[in-house]
Amino acid sequence: VKPEGERLHLLLRLPLALLLNLDLPKQGPGYLDLAHLDEALQAAAVVAAQEIALFEEGRRLDYQRATTRISLPSDTSFASYARALAHLNGPKLPIHTTVFWNQGFFDAHIEYPIASDQAAFAVRIMVAPSLGKRLKSMVRFLPAGGSVRAYQLVGDIGRVALDPRWHQAAWTFVQSGFRHILTGMDHLLFLVCLVIPIRRLR
Repeated sequence: VKPEGERLHLLLRLPLALLLNLDLPKQGPGYLDLAHLDEALQAAAVVAAQEIALFEEGRRLDYQRATTRISLPSDTSFASYARALAHLNGPKLPIHTTVFWNQGFFDAHIEYPIASDQAAFAVRIMVAPSLGKRLKSMVRFLPAGGSVRAYQLVGDIGRVALDPRWHQAAWTFVQSGFRHILTGMDHLLFLVCLVIPIRRLR
């Protein structure tokens, strides 16, 4: 995610397996029909923009346009923002390339109009209940004139500030700590063991 002037850029890479419900055009024994994918990939970008909500100063952003493509499983261009952007703006795969429906990537460059690249931005990744905590999202935020912020988000944890103030970061750690304690039986047993000696002293 990179704010730049009056545009916010989202470079997105998703495993093709996550697009199963979109029923991308196929040919042969399950290979993608690259010659007839453009409309389906634009639909995938619309769905992605709905499920990945971006906010500027608390206001949800509406996407303006998207560039999409399919990439091979061996592609490593998303190692950096510059390489990913060049990859998305470069030539697409030849239409005769064989890509199995669940063994590649869906890549997209989604642009949003913003008021200022100095604003406070946030993201919420809305995960289907069926995926729950099995889905991990790696997010890198490149603020204008600042250092890169990296996040690993598990499931849908609500809205996350991408360049948080100190009190926002502290509150995030508190929430994460409580969730971590309450979701593990061993943590709850540990707390019970801490309380037992205190009750005996009383």
